[in-house]
Amino acid sequence: MIGAAVVVAVLIVLQVPATAAVSMLGLPVFISVLAWACYLRPRATLRPDGVLVVNILRTYDVPFSRIVDIDRRLGVTLETDSGQRIGVWALPDSGRRARRERLSRGADDGMSHDADDERTPSEIERLDAAQRIWLQADSPARAGGSADVVTRVRALPVVLCGLTAVWALWGLWFSTAL
Repeated sequence: MIGAAVVVAVLIVLQVPATAAVSMLGLPVFISVLAWACYLRPRATLRPDGVLVVNILRTYDVPFSRIVDIDRRLGVTLETDSGQRIGVWALPDSGRRARRERLSRGADDGMSHDADDERTPSEIERLDAAQRIWLQADSPARAGGSADVVTRVRALPVVLCGLTAVWALWGLWFSTAL
């Protein structure tokens, strides 16, 4: 999406007079910002005592001591001991889809296909392994009790999307007024 928006922006700059180009660049910039917010911003970072989940609008710092389940049905979702469910947008689970496709084709090659399918993204496997290691460790941090899940709302993606959407709408209005 960002590549396509850059191509459109270059074409606008090369083919449109400068005053109209400024207004028309709002649409490709809006598409680029939206792509950044939806596809490049989400991530999950493993830490020694937990995982930092960055979604589009919120950031969660989740200690392993608070995670009671890692649900992989439609994507990775962390469930805390308080019942809070935190979707990890950066870790979709392709393993189930691959197993479902194999079943629909009726493929049974005699090999075992369990939850840790060869098509399961390695990031999900690392998250599972990190939690297992933390649970097995006799660390002072583990014995010290559980820390809180820290949730932060990030306004930057919303502000950037809003400003560039206004720019894009102004550009569309300006170009139709010409």
